[in-house]
Amino acid sequence: MRHNSFDALRLLAALAVMVSHAWQVTSGGVDTDPLYRLSDGQMTLGALAVTVFFGMSGYLVMGSWERRPDTAAFARARALRVWPALIVVVAATVVLIGPALSTDPGGYWASVQTWAYVQNLFLHQPPGGQRFLPGLFETNPLPRVVNGPLWTLEYEVGCYAALLALGVARLLTRESVTALAVVLGVIVWRVPGAHGQPWLYLPLAFATGAALHAWRTRVPWRRDLALAALLLVVAGTAGTGLRLLASTAGLYALLHLGRSAHLAGWGRWGDPSYGIYLWGMLVQQVVVALGYGLTPAANLLVSVPITAALACASWHLVERRALALRDRAVSRRPVQVPRP
Repeated sequence: MRHNSFDALRLLAALAVMVSHAWQVTSGGVDTDPLYRLSDGQMTLGALAVTVFFGMSGYLVMGSWERRPDTAAFARARALRVWPALIVVVAATVVLIGPALSTDPGGYWASVQTWAYVQNLFLHQPPGGQRFLPGLFETNPLPRVVNGPLWTLEYEVGCYAALLALGVARLLTRESVTALAVVLGVIVWRVPGAHGQPWLYLPLAFATGAALHAWRTRVPWRRDLALAALLLVVAGTAGTGLRLLASTAGLYALLHLGRSAHLAGWGRWGDPSYGIYLWGMLVQQVVVALGYGLTPAANLLVSVPITAALACASWHLVERRALALRDRAVSRRPVQVPRP
């Protein structure tokens, strides 16, 4: 099960999110993001990395359901993967970082914003924006934004719920997930403005990954096809279909690499990718607030080691132990012995 490259790809995607945010937190906007400039505003490098996460998630979670189509076990596994590390990040932000760096320490705990920020644990952002903390990062080039990546978790869990619902209804077939991916792809391609709607393009990546897993024994996993798919994505930077190509052809190329053993072994010491994703931008904003890392390169130089240390601690002290609870629950289930 570990003889693949998915651990490495998750880690690289998490670091790509930090690279993208290094330009945003030091300049105040997405206009300076390298991929955003190269693609004439179609996608940031961070958005591409999130697409990678959703595609891999669809592929792996679909496999998880196929191996064990158990509603309780599926929900427990997803909850133990998402919430324990998130609870720690939100608690540390509200209790430690907020009071320490807020420009309004006197009114911090009395502010409605402080308690509203805890609602990040419910994976729901307010319409049209993020949740802020009073006086935190107000003078940063990217003002007030505390932890941007948290907004994607709502859509990730929503994709889990949709897959589970289809599975429980016995509608989760290779044909159904393929049809869903095709419908979402057509909408993103043809409907004006749809390519900018996360409730469409993120499920598209997830459904594409799930469909590729469902057809994995019939899909021709070939290096030349993966290279051609990758070239299509590169060509998309000069056109208008980069997001669609990244969520379809790009995921074929990515999953071809993920299924291989070329980057195997990266997970032998753990999987810090989720921790990097949760802590990365928060650390980058703290570094800027303290007067360090005011250029993209300097920000990464300071922020990445700190984030990596926090992510490793998150994996070994929180995430791995939470996943052990999942495995323990599975091992306690009675074995059904067939009658002779």
